Amino acid sequence: MEAEFADRRLVLVSNGEPYKHYYVDDEVKMQKLAGGLTTGLDPMMQDVKGLWIAWGRGEADFEVVDQDNKIRVPDQAGYTLKRINLSQTEKEGFYYGFSNEVMWPICHTFISKANYEEEYWQSYQKVNQKYAENIKEELKEDDLVWIHDYHLALVPGYLQAKKDPAVSMFWHIPWPAWEAFRTIPWRKEIIEGLLASDFIAFHTDLFVYNFLSCAKKIGAEVDFENKIITHQGSETKVKSIPLGIDYQSFAELAHNEDYLKKTEAVKKSYNTEKLIFAVDRLDYTKGIEERLNAVDKFFAKYPEYIGEVTIVQRVAPSRTEVEEYQQMKERIDKKIAEINGKYQKDDWTPIKYFYGSVPQEELLPYYKAADVGLITASIDGMNLVAKEYLAVQDNGVLILSEFAGAAQYLDSAIKVNPYHREELADGIYQALEMDEAEKKKRLKSAKEDLSYYDINWWRDHFLENWLDCYE
Repeated sequence: MEAEFADRRLVLVSNGEPYKHYYVDDEVKMQKLAGGLTTGLDPMMQDVKGLWIAWGRGEADFEVVDQDNKIRVPDQAGYTLKRINLSQTEKEGFYYGFSNEVMWPICHTFISKANYEEEYWQSYQKVNQKYAENIKEELKEDDLVWIHDYHLALVPGYLQAKKDPAVSMFWHIPWPAWEAFRTIPWRKEIIEGLLASDFIAFHTDLFVYNFLSCAKKIGAEVDFENKIITHQGSETKVKSIPLGIDYQSFAELAHNEDYLKKTEAVKKSYNTEKLIFAVDRLDYTKGIEERLNAVDKFFAKYPEYIGEVTIVQRVAPSRTEVEEYQQMKERIDKKIAEINGKYQKDDWTPIKYFYGSVPQEELLPYYKAADVGLITASIDGMNLVAKEYLAVQDNGVLILSEFAGAAQYLDSAIKVNPYHREELADGIYQALEMDEAEKKKRLKSAKEDLSYYDINWWRDHFLENWLDCYE
């Protein structure tokens, strides 16, 4: 696919930026930000020397940019990052408001958590328009504009109003059934905005079907067999293309001497026979509370594992100023304290709990050190941690929610319904009891798939299908 970029520039557009700048005392530092988008796309952007346009939210972000709000990242040999500056009002309405109180809960089918404030919608429109104007300022002939995710659903439509660039969208979270999406008062405007894209991809076939069904409900002509939507004189091709990981890097890391030393240090720091690892952002979609109920059930049902297995639960802060999230954290803290109080011994605690943001390099040793990876989101678009865990393992077992997009592609995992605490408790037991031959067999199968359907496959497959739209 590199050849395709010989005379066409890739303009990548997202809400979250790949790098932020911040102060340490009076010195400006740069940090690569965690998340599936950066993990998946930063290496590619360095390869193709594209342009990334995103909201700059680091405290020193606009101290280091030029007069056009641009900077080269991660260094001069990298690519150009153009930062969009949002006011506090825009941040509240567009990001915390519409994106996180309408799009996020509805796409994850938590209808009762949605807040349909008219002001949120107005702010979402305004900021999407701002993004579109920033893109138009940069557009060159034959540019490929690749927009990402639910924050920017209206941008394709605003772009088409003035120019006619090649536009695509990758949707990183679930797309819900019509029964959920129809509750949004501006459902038609959102879908029409997206349908100004030439190509849209989702992680799974189910999300594709849901989107096609929603498009039909707003009056578009839908060819379900070929996955083509015709609306207002234009065609949009839709496809499922699951996001992969940089498998080669993780496979190499698994044999890196430094990494193995850190892994060993993690293992030795816990006085236990078996280690289970879970890492999540604080969010109601991650199933943390349901998981803790299942852990309680596990120790009650399988008391022989009391003192023999430690669960490491890491939770990264999220939306800390939102009361609902504060209350969720309080419930998690309370439940962990309850479990630890019920089962702990003098020299052993069942759950080691860490709340706070940590860079990915500090998490990675846990992936290999853990005998079991516990990823049990209530619903998830994909979940790259599941893939990363398997990529560095040589004898670990993955327990995965059947409602994560990754479940469609990882047959080697023990799949569970995270709402069924007994099933999840039994899944933990099955993982801990699994014999070595079965573990090796499952991992071999998983790694074959992960190495083939990696980040490069995803990128190339997406671009190939997108560019096919113009032939």
